[in-house]
Amino acid sequence: MKGLVHIIKSVIYRVGVDVLRFYWNIIGGRRVTVFGENIILLPTTVFPSFWNLRLPTGGATSRICRYGDYVQMHSMVGYVSELKYPAVVIDIGAHHGAYAIVLGKILQKTGGRIIAIEPNPLSFAVLERNVSLNGLNDTVYCERVAVSDRAGEIHISMHDVQSQISDQQSSESVSVDMVTLSFLMEKYKIDSVDVLQIDVEGAELPVLNGFPWKIGKVGKIYCELHPYAWSDFHYTGKDVQQFIEEHNMQCFDMYLNEHKTFEGLAYIGPTVFISQPEPN
Repeated sequence: MKGLVHIIKSVIYRVGVDVLRFYWNIIGGRRVTVFGENIILLPTTVFPSFWNLRLPTGGATSRICRYGDYVQMHSMVGYVSELKYPAVVIDIGAHHGAYAIVLGKILQKTGGRIIAIEPNPLSFAVLERNVSLNGLNDTVYCERVAVSDRAGEIHISMHDVQSQISDQQSSESVSVDMVTLSFLMEKYKIDSVDVLQIDVEGAELPVLNGFPWKIGKVGKIYCELHPYAWSDFHYTGKDVQQFIEEHNMQCFDMYLNEHKTFEGLAYIGPTVFISQPEPN
């Protein structure tokens, strides 16, 4: 039955391509708008086309969030899949568990574990349910807390995927406990993290400053950067630059651009922090 369905889909696809090429011949070529440019191609031209992830019609970063997450997921899964020992992943801002579930399935085979952290109570409920539905309760450990460079209580806005912590309470926020990465690593008896995933809507540096750098080790840091929101947490691009330099790291975005300075406020998106090799 599956073979027959595949044949039917292939026939429909070939017929569709032939119809499109016939139409393109009539109008004088295949017209494509990509990266802000209007181009004309011969109908038989093979041009990059991804049915579920098309190239953007706007500038190179016009779909940065969608494309950055897409590449980041591939990068992270590839990296974790190569770790044949019981690896440790900390996912801060886990939301509904997209990363935690996929990586959890991989780590379950080697006895690894994930600490999935999500302070929004509504998102946390979905996260916990997804973990249970996939039989990952012994691999993915869920924590409904916020993470920063200090402990205490803080408020989180109820804006689903863009929920943000704040010292200020509002009609759209709820109170949550706030802890440091040092606290969580001590709680789970962790002294080494293979992957640290951070998506915290501007609170990136406070999260990183709460890591026990003097005694803890980390492999790769995948960190989504939101420069436009850094002022909400009382730091600037120079502070991020200083952090990277002090820890002898390099920062690359998902477009393979290295970021050494952070002078603008534009959204950068997913990045990876990689430790530079020590000089001989």
